[in-house]
Order: sequence, then C-alpha cells, then structure tokens
Amino acid sequence: MNKILIVDDHEQNIYLLKALLGGHGYQVTEATNGAAALALARVNPPDLIISDILMPVMDGFSLCQEWKRDERLKNIPFVFYTATYTDPQDEELALSLGAARFIVKPVETEVFMSLIEGVIAEVESGSLAVHPDSLQEEATYYRMYNETLVRKLEDKMLELEKANHMLGKEVLERQRAEGEITRLFEESQRRLRQVEALHSIDLAISTSMDLHLTLNILLQHVESLLNVDAGDILLLMPNSQQFDFSAGRGFRTNSMERAGSRLGAGYARRIVLERRTLVIPGDLVARADREFSTLYQQEGFSAYAGVPLIVKGQIKGVLEVYHRSIHRSEPEWLHLLETLAGQAAIAIDNAQLFRDLQQSNFELALAYDATIAGWSRAMDLRDKETEGHTQRVTNLTLRLARTLGIGDAQLIHIRHGALLHDIGKMGVPDNILLKPDQLTAEEWEKMMKHPGFAYEMLSSIRYLQPALDIPYCHHEKWDGSGYPRGLKGHEIPIAARIFAVADVWDAITSDRPYRKGWSKEAALEYIREQSAKYFDPEVVERFLELISNE
Repeated sequence: MNKILIVDDHEQNIYLLKALLGGHGYQVTEATNGAAALALARVNPPDLIISDILMPVMDGFSLCQEWKRDERLKNIPFVFYTATYTDPQDEELALSLGAARFIVKPVETEVFMSLIEGVIAEVESGSLAVHPDSLQEEATYYRMYNETLVRKLEDKMLELEKANHMLGKEVLERQRAEGEITRLFEESQRRLRQVEALHSIDLAISTSMDLHLTLNILLQHVESLLNVDAGDILLLMPNSQQFDFSAGRGFRTNSMERAGSRLGAGYARRIVLERRTLVIPGDLVARADREFSTLYQQEGFSAYAGVPLIVKGQIKGVLEVYHRSIHRSEPEWLHLLETLAGQAAIAIDNAQLFRDLQQSNFELALAYDATIAGWSRAMDLRDKETEGHTQRVTNLTLRLARTLGIGDAQLIHIRHGALLHDIGKMGVPDNILLKPDQLTAEEWEKMMKHPGFAYEMLSSIRYLQPALDIPYCHHEKWDGSGYPRGLKGHEIPIAARIFAVADVWDAITSDRPYRKGWSKEAALEYIREQSAKYFDPEVVERFLELISNE
C-alpha cells in the first residue's frame, strides 16, 4: 500500500507533502480540487487520499461525500488535512462523511507521518473503523454542511467587524498624525537627498580610481546639499609644503586655481595646523593674507568655511566652501560639511593607495621578469650547445600563439613558461646533461625527470603557477606516447601543444657541434609527418601557414 493522492489548491502545500511522503517511499499523485481528484482516482485509484477542505470547483467535504458514494473508491481511506476548518463541528462533519482522520495544521512531521501510517496499518489489518453515519441521508449532510458554512461566515463577519474597528482607529490616528507627517516630509526628503548623495559619492570612490572625477562629483553634491556658491579641494603636498588645487566649482574666474597656494596662504595653513573646521564671516576675511583677501573680494564672497581632510590620522588636504550672501553655519550644516570632507579624504587616500599599488605591482612584475630572464640565461650558459635556443623558441611560440587567438593575458604566462621550459634540467647532473655521447637507458630515465623537477621548483611560486603548463608538459605527445604523464590529445594544455612545435622546429633547424641544422624543407616535412602523432594537427596547420608567410 504505497500510492497516495494529495488534493490541495496551494502549490507549496503539495510540494511539501510530496517531499515528505516521497521521502518515506510513497508514490504520490496530486490534484488541485475535488473534481480533478475524482477524475484522477477513477482512472487510477490510490491506496489513500489526503485532502484539504477549502478549494475551488469542489471542496473537501463535497469530495469526501462523492468519494464514499463511489463503489470503487468508498473503501479507500480518506484523510482531511486542513488549516481553515479547525472547529470540533468541522471534524464531526468530516468523520460523519466517513473520513479516517481529521488532521489540523500545523502539525509536526513526525506526528503527521505517524497518523498516516496508523491509517495504513489499520487498513492492512482490516481494523479501520467505518463511521456508522458515513452513509448518511442527503438532507443530513447538507444540514451539517450548511451549518459549517454559516459558522465560517459568522467567524469571518466577526473578523471583518474587528478589522473595521481597527481600521477606524487607524484612520483617526492617521488624521491626528497628518500634521506631523507634513512636518517631517520635507525633513525626510532632505535626509534622503543626503543619503543618496553619500551613496553616489561612495559609488564613485569604489568604482573609479580617477581622483579628479571623484572629487568633482563630491563637489557637485557639496554645492547642492549645503547650498554653497563655490567650493574647492586643496591637496597637501607634504614634501613641498604647498597646496595643489585639485578640484573646484562655482568660481567666476580661474584665479583661485592659478594661485597655487603655498602652505600659509589663505586659511588653509591654519586649518591644517589646528586640524579643525574653520568658519569665517565676511568681515574677518581681511585678516587673511593680501592675495587671498583680494581673490575673495573679486569673487564677491561673504562667508568661508574650511575642513581638514583627515584619514588614518594623516591630513590629505582641505575642503573649502564659499557663500556670496550672508550665511549662518548651523550645527547640522557643519556636521554634513565634515561628513562630506571625510568622504573626500577617503577618496584621496584610496586614489593614492591605488597609485602606490600600481607602482609596486609594476616594479614587482619587472623584478619577476628579470628573475625569469636570469634563470633562462643561466640555463643557456650551462648548456652552451643550445645557447640562444630559449629566446628563439620563446619568440616563435608567442607568434604562433597569436595566430591561434590566444589573448594577451595568457601570452604573458606562455612567455614565462617558454623562458623556463628547461628549468627542470637544473636537477639533472652535468655528466648526463652535457654528455657528448648517446645516453644510456639509466641516464635517459634521469633526463626524463626534468619536467617533474620543473613542477617541483615552480609550483610553490604563485606568480609562476599559470606558466607551469610548458615546463611540465612540453614533452607530452598528441598520441599519448610522451612523458612525464603520457597525456593524450586535448588533455595536453594548449600552451604546451603550441610550444612543442616551436621547440622541435628550433632544435632541428639549429646547428649543433655534432650536426648541421636541417634545411627548411626537411624540417617542414618532419613537422607535417608528426602531425597527429607528436603534434596537435591544428597547431601544425597554423605553424605551416606562419612559416610559409615568412
């Protein structure tokens, strides 16, 4: 007994029941209303039905009545599972219709499965009791059914009355709050503009390393949020003890920018030295130095405020704002000015850190490249027979890789790998590596270990890990006969497949003390012959095109 029919118009309920029952080994079918369940059961009767009550088309009570009338279905146990009909009278009606169980949601899964398995056990043992009123009169059923519906309607009416009462209270409360809402609306809009501005500045700081662009965006928001007529950001240059006019808005002339103030001009020096916000009304500006006072008067300013740009305890510069009309700086205005100054300081610090990081990365990359080139040169010097081979084969590999559409980022790693392709030979003894005669089987076995030595040497160097394909795999062959791992076909990394062709070409066309290099025609014929054996056929095709165009 393992087929169960679930009837529920809520997809989530069906999903949960299917998962639960399916997890216990039952075969589950489903329907979304009583009519659909009857049609399905008459074609493929289940061993048990679990049904909701409140559903469209045909509800659970009507389904149960029709179920018990059907000669083929009436002995199949019917279980109600509901969260809506929870009164004792609802259970009484359900059981009177012949239901085996009436389960009210929510219920623990262990309890639910225990109830279902109890019904199944009673059916299998023949002890499932049939309610004496399960085949009741039509009039009795409709009376109880109508009583249930009326009771539910009365409950809903009471709930509606309560809701209406609560709604009335809420309306009164809202009416009383209208004045407060109106008062707060403009305040909230202003706050929202501030938040949006700060978010915009944060976005500019996090997505752009263009300091000039970021500071101009910040000054736009300073101008709109603080209602200032002009503003600028002066960067402090620690070594020269001068300010650099980094960004400005609202000035009628470029005199402020051209001033190129040294530390001490205007009020910037005082702000930096005292590390605090400075607010100056128009009649006190004359106390500043003559150049600043002249510029101030030319612009028609009446009030000035400046804030130090401090981040991590370091002063990065000064944010200055100007008014051309009388202005009184309220505490909230000053707080917002200092907040925006903090954003400016972060932007400047981020840009400087990024610039320093770029410089460090560039210097590190140069150092790595110099080290790699040095290792490569050391290998050539050790094996003078192949001197110059590394640089030639590296250049040819890069040219061939470009014809195959390899991107610039990967070309960097291919270059590194080509330069270090024989780095593993540092682990091969000189008496084997430099032996003029043919190697013995034992010596050749040691020589074949050099790709593994390369892997051991380079795999712990994170910077060179992407370049390992060539040093480790350049002796693998397309047909799987290579070493050290016997890789075959596309198992071999593309960088190693490209390098293998360039490496063999340079080796057979270069002069050695014990032989002359092959002719171009003989070498090309060998490359063609080894296609799909030693080499990747596609790489060979591109290589032949490359050489023929030279």
